[in-house]
Amino acid sequence: MSPVVGRQGGQVEVSEVDQEASQRAYARLAGLMYLVVLALDVAGVVITSSVSGGGTFADISQRISASEVLYRIGLCAGLFGALSTIVLAVSLYVAVKPADANLALTALLFRVVETAIAAMAIASGFALLQLHLDATRAGALVAPQLAAMAHLLGSGVGTSISAIFFCVGSTIFFYLFWRSRYIPRILAGWGMFASGLYLLAFLGSLILPQSAGLLQAMGSLPILIAELSTALWLLIRGIDIGRSVAPPTVDLARIANAQKSISDSSFTTEENDVERFGGH
Repeated sequence: MSPVVGRQGGQVEVSEVDQEASQRAYARLAGLMYLVVLALDVAGVVITSSVSGGGTFADISQRISASEVLYRIGLCAGLFGALSTIVLAVSLYVAVKPADANLALTALLFRVVETAIAAMAIASGFALLQLHLDATRAGALVAPQLAAMAHLLGSGVGTSISAIFFCVGSTIFFYLFWRSRYIPRILAGWGMFASGLYLLAFLGSLILPQSAGLLQAMGSLPILIAELSTALWLLIRGIDIGRSVAPPTVDLARIANAQKSISDSSFTTEENDVERFGGH
């Protein structure tokens, strides 16, 4: 059994075995949440896109009005996907924190900001829904103004910015997996590559909005493969803590004792010198 690390002052002792068990449990939870987030996000996009379809603003408004409940379900799926992302990010943080606590916290913060921006984008989606519903009841003079507002709300800029924060956080998490060897390095390396490619795709969509669809499609498949494969590995195999490369630690107590010993030795030597010279 691993040693128990205790603290004075009546504080609760924490077993190293318990820490590893918690780390493994959160890693498996991260694998599950990867799948949950992917399922909810894909379902939300598929539902809202299938309902709205294409065509003019009036055509889209008619279809959304005819399938309002289904469209709301699609938006709620995206909302629950954003909420699940928080659980995923915390699980990943706990799983890779022993590799580098500072980097793990940085990745967690990026994923939290990603979720906040995504939630704002979903709120815009509900506002866009209301515009389409109002358009079916508005007069001919008001409809063009509603169409202009709908174009602004449906530009997708919020989604792109959220995706950029996701890419940075995802890259850091995969890097920590790669450095710690908790999962096979080929999976972690592919995750870093896919996250970087996804980042370039969404940056490109902000610079070249006319090519946004093509760029995002090119970046989506690699990250989908990376997250699915990592999710299944974490869920089925878990993390291999035994192969991890822990960061070097500094034993402050040992250094302090060594400094004290050197100081005491120097003081003893000085006393001996004084006595020797005093004898003369």
